[in-house]
Amino acid sequence: MTFFTRISTQLGRLPPFAFVYLMLLLSYAVLLPMIALDSIVVSDALHVEGGPKNLPAFGMFGRLLVGSVIAPLFETAVFQWAPIRLLRTRLRLPAPLAVCASAAFFAAAHAYSIGYVVFAFFVGLVLAYGFAVRDHPGGRPYLLICAVHALRNAIASFLM
Repeated sequence: MTFFTRISTQLGRLPPFAFVYLMLLLSYAVLLPMIALDSIVVSDALHVEGGPKNLPAFGMFGRLLVGSVIAPLFETAVFQWAPIRLLRTRLRLPAPLAVCASAAFFAAAHAYSIGYVVFAFFVGLVLAYGFAVRDHPGGRPYLLICAVHALRNAIASFLM
């Protein structure tokens, strides 16, 4: 058993609260190289700016409702559940390919800027990986990844 396989197995067995907390931290940690690159390379293309332009007009309650309830429910279904389940079960693709495809779909849907697409791809990798490691009977991958996504968006809403 490889190191990566052992880590994935352990993540899949974590209690739900610990899993959500760890995946939330990982979803920020995975962006550290991009933040470092952004501070070195002076390029407007790499800046992570984006998000729906009209979202601030909704006020805090509206941002939390749309960004932390509606969007995670919809996006987890469309960008993690559907691609990973379809690619793994129907096309019999290996998990790493399904996870990368899921992240690519997630990134493409967040095409506010080139930097944001890259940012969304890395976050999408974490969300898809988390879904894949919990995708076993009783693992509740949809619910737990919705929770991670909702917390990320709630944090972003408070920082707007």
